[in-house]
Amino acid sequence: MDSGLTLIEPAWTLETQELALRVSCSNGFTTYAERRIVEAVQGEEMAALNIGIGWRGLKEEVERFSDNMEFTKLRTKQEGVHPDDVGSRVPYEKGFQFLWRIEREVGRPAFDEFLKKYIATFKFKSIDTEMFLEFLKTNIPGIEKKIDLVLWTEGTGIPPDAFEPISNIYTRIVTLANEFKDGRMPGDDEVADWQGQEWELYLKNLPKSVEASQILALDARYRLSESKDYEVKVAFLQLAISSGCSQYQGEVESTLKEVGRLKYLRPLYAALVQGSGRQEEKLFAKRVFAEARDCYHPIAQGVVESIFSKHT
Repeated sequence: MDSGLTLIEPAWTLETQELALRVSCSNGFTTYAERRIVEAVQGEEMAALNIGIGWRGLKEEVERFSDNMEFTKLRTKQEGVHPDDVGSRVPYEKGFQFLWRIEREVGRPAFDEFLKKYIATFKFKSIDTEMFLEFLKTNIPGIEKKIDLVLWTEGTGIPPDAFEPISNIYTRIVTLANEFKDGRMPGDDEVADWQGQEWELYLKNLPKSVEASQILALDARYRLSESKDYEVKVAFLQLAISSGCSQYQGEVESTLKEVGRLKYLRPLYAALVQGSGRQEEKLFAKRVFAEARDCYHPIAQGVVESIFSKHT
C-alpha cells in the first residue's frame, strides 16, 4: 500500500458516526478507504467498477426516497422516524462522492495531506458536521468557493458535480447493458473474465423490467439464478420478479429463507409487492415472510412489515 492509503485506514475505524441532524462522516470515509484499498491491491479499473456499482446504488436509493427526499440528504432530520425504516446506502455513497469531489478539486496529494491532519487531530474523538466543515475550510482555504458545501451536506438528491466513474471496464459493461435493451445478449467472449462485481454492475444497469423471454434466455446461458454470489443472484431475481417471470418463485422463496441480510431481503420483498395488479405476488410474499419471519432479526422483521404496510 502507498503511504497515503495507510494513513487513510484509521478513518475507517476511528471516525465516529453522527446521529440525527449530522452527516454520517464515518460511512463516507469507510467507503472512500475501501476503494483506495481496492485501487492499491486490484488496480484502478477494479476501483472504478466498485465505484460504478455504488453510483448505481445511490441512484436507486434516491429513486426509492422519491416521495420523501429528506432521506437523500447527508444531514437529515429524523424526528419521529425509526432509523431502520430509512436505512440506506445514501450516507455511504453520497458521503464517498463528497470526499471524492474534494479530492478531485484539490488533487490526491493535497487531499492525502488533509486526511493525515484530519486523522491526527481527531483520532479517538467524536466530531460533528460543523467541526468537520470548519476543519475542512481551515485546512483547504477557499474550498467553500469551489464546492457548494451546503448543497452537499444539506441538499437533496445527487449534486450536479457528483461524478460517474470513467474506465474501460465500467464503460464496456454499461454499454453491454444498454444493448440488452435492444435484444442483444453479451457473448461468451465478452464475459469470459467476469466475476461477481462485473455481473452485479451489468444486472443493475439493465432496465427494471424487460421481456420475460429475455430473462429466461439470459439465465439459460449464464445460470445467474444459480449464482453462489448473493449480490448477483439477488440482482437477477429482482429483475426476474419485475419482469413477471413466475418461473423463479421457487428460487426467490428459497433465497428469502436462506438469507437474513436486509440488503437482500428489502429489494426482493419490495419487488414482489410494488405496483398495481400484483395480488398473486403479494400473497406469495406474505406467505414466505410468515414462514421465514422467526429466522429474521427483529429489525429485518420490522422493515419487511413496513414494506407490506406501504404497498399492500
